[in-house]
Parts: sequence; C-alpha cells; structure tokens
Amino acid sequence: MPGAPQPPEDIVHNICFWSNGFTVNDGPLRSFDDPENASFLESIKNSECPTELEPADGKSKVNVNLVRKEEECPEPVKHAAPFQGERRTLGTAPSDTTTGGATSSTASATKTITVDDSLPSTSLQIRFADGSRVVARFNTSHTIGDVRTFIDSTRPEASDYALQAGFPPKALDDVNKTIEEAGVANSVIIQKV
Repeated sequence: MPGAPQPPEDIVHNICFWSNGFTVNDGPLRSFDDPENASFLESIKNSECPTELEPADGKSKVNVNLVRKEEECPEPVKHAAPFQGERRTLGTAPSDTTTGGATSSTASATKTITVDDSLPSTSLQIRFADGSRVVARFNTSHTIGDVRTFIDSTRPEASDYALQAGFPPKALDDVNKTIEEAGVANSVIIQKV
C-alpha cells in the first residue's frame, strides 16, 4: 500500500569496554568515573538501553553489542584533514584490516575488508543464512559488492544467495551501489539462500 507507514528499522550500537574507559560506536573514549556517564553505565548494568541510544521515533528496535577489551583504548589517529589517505582494496595485508566485533570465524577469512579510518565508516550486522551473526566495519564508500566479498570469504559454502536490508526487506541487487547510496549504514544485512 503506497500510503501505509513503514515499520521501524533495527538500530545497532557497539559499546566497547576498555581497561581505561569505554567507547560508543567508535566515538571518543569516555571515563568510567565521569559523573556524566553514570546513568549510561547504570542502564548497561541493568540490561537497559541507555537514554542517549534510544531511537528518536521511539519505535525502532535497538540492538546494543557489548565488547570487552583487556587493553587500553588506543589513541585516535590525528589526521591533517578529513577525507585524506590512500585508497585500499580488498585482500591487502592482514595488519591493515579491521572487522570490528567479528566472530572467530571471520578471523580465518582469506579476504578481508580494509577500513580507512580517515573516511566515514559504519558498522553492519550481517545475519547469515545459517543463523549466525557478525558485526563488521566498512567505510560508507564500500559497495554492496564489497559486502558480498566479505560474506563470500567468511561463509564460502553459500555461493548462491541474495542480500536484503530494512523492513519490509528490500533486495540489495546493485553491487556497484555504495553502502551510503543503498541507505544501509548502521543496518542489519540479511543473507537469504
């Protein structure tokens, strides 16, 4: 129906707990001792969604992924100006790769996505046909084809599949569209066999 309201989409937030504080969605390091963070941490402790992460529409489902790191949060890299840096391609040296909170099955992936920290990035939750999930970081300039390459390298057994996002699910058929152009930044991508 053309005039029917669209159901809300899932929103994914990644909170990383470091030995010296915590970060929200790759944002700045926040102190455990700062009184401004007390209500946020209390909400997490009580398995509730912190007020600042609640959706603006009040209807969208919020998924909060908690990641514990044993080391200190690395200092952010200072760049002279935004949008500078070299363009990298898939399959580069493993030391340059980032897959966010990916599960152990992605650690053995033969092809990886290289995220350029000087460019805008996003986290995508990928729900595989076998029921497993992984959260991976991509630049918003990566294409749907890059997401497919990532899936192919982490789940090589499924060669014939479709990708969908949103609710109701829409097909992600154009492999040349960027994540930003497809409107799937910070979304859930579903693999359908």
